[in-house]
Amino acid sequence: MTTTRTSITGAYTALRKDVATAATGAIALSATAVKATELKSVSLNLNTAPTTSENFTITLNANAGAAYDTLLYTLDLSAGSTTDILWHPDELVFLETGDSIDVAYTNTDTKTYGVQITMLELV
Repeated sequence: MTTTRTSITGAYTALRKDVATAATGAIALSATAVKATELKSVSLNLNTAPTTSENFTITLNANAGAAYDTLLYTLDLSAGSTTDILWHPDELVFLETGDSIDVAYTNTDTKTYGVQITMLELV
């Protein structure tokens, strides 16, 4: 898996994108807040629909400890032959320094994927 980070800074905020791509293998992308941050979206693209029943998950991994970790989104990609997701939180999701957004998918069917986490860093 190759992971890259891009930042674009403005007057009040900095847009940050963490991206992972791989030909095969599990998805395990984590984007950790280095300052107060708002989660904007998570996107996924698979080259073809998976057939093995496995959940794609987006989790808030809280710096405050496991008692505060929260599953934000989960979907069995095989159930609807899903190849594309663009997920936006229904409500504002703010991260404090040290919180992370973890994206995971077992990918038993070894699909080629691209994943992107987009966050807005508050300066």
